Amino acid sequence: MNINALTFKQLRAFTSVARLGTLTAAAEELSLTKGALSVALHELEKQLGHPLFDRVKNRLVMNAYGQQLRPLADELLQRTMTIESLFGQGNLAGTLHIGASYTVGEHLLPMLVGNFMQRYECQRPHLIVENTAHLSQLLESYELDLALVEGQINSPRLTARPWLQDQMLVVAAPGHPLAQQADLPLSALEGENWVVREAFSGTREQFDRRLAPLLDNWQLGLEFNTNTAVISAVASGIGLGFISDLAAADALCCGRIVRLDLQQSWTRQLQLVCAADKYQTPLMGTFMEYALQWQGLQRA
Repeated sequence: MNINALTFKQLRAFTSVARLGTLTAAAEELSLTKGALSVALHELEKQLGHPLFDRVKNRLVMNAYGQQLRPLADELLQRTMTIESLFGQGNLAGTLHIGASYTVGEHLLPMLVGNFMQRYECQRPHLIVENTAHLSQLLESYELDLALVEGQINSPRLTARPWLQDQMLVVAAPGHPLAQQADLPLSALEGENWVVREAFSGTREQFDRRLAPLLDNWQLGLEFNTNTAVISAVASGIGLGFISDLAAADALCCGRIVRLDLQQSWTRQLQLVCAADKYQTPLMGTFMEYALQWQGLQRA
């Protein structure tokens, strides 16, 4: 193998195909023809002496060799962005790939990214909103640089830093029998129907881990994969909801739902997460530090 024959074009072709799964999508991202991209990928595999992908139907899926190369190629390309930033007259080079769980993505991420782009000259980031479990998988496969999540992070391959705090509320339709009562004990929630988020979401994880174990008898009313749907179902009287105050704020303000006055409260920690061995470009490091200071900046 002639390591000196490897090119940045080949490595970019590899990482783009690894992330997107098809030559067509990767060629469009890199502004190359499909043929040129295929040649670059073939030359890389030839020089390394191993195929990097398995062909599965119309997609290219990384094999064991590709999985070994992915973090190394990613770091090398990220380091070239560091050089570009260092000599780029103050510009932060590269494009961030940022993920957020649903509550964060719907209510905090747009303002955070908008504020960051107003302060720093950089390319528009690629954003994705998914549940915490899926975001963890994308971080581990280096398809995301970082993620802002509300769920638990259990993988030793990921590093999580405390970000903002969020409060969980029990909400009901205005006409619910418990809506007008004050200082309710948890026992008042026994036997109620609940509208919950889907499994593996951060909000559902909070319900399953922190509220459901305190109830001897609760019934599943409906399950949805968006906060908006949960709120609409609660407002229609299907059941109670356990949801972030961020997600519930607008519906509470206009009176579609009400917050139950309970004796117990729940606060959860939102987190900023990245792969433990992820190389941080100046852009990634700057964004992470800005995000960690953002709440204070908003209050200033």
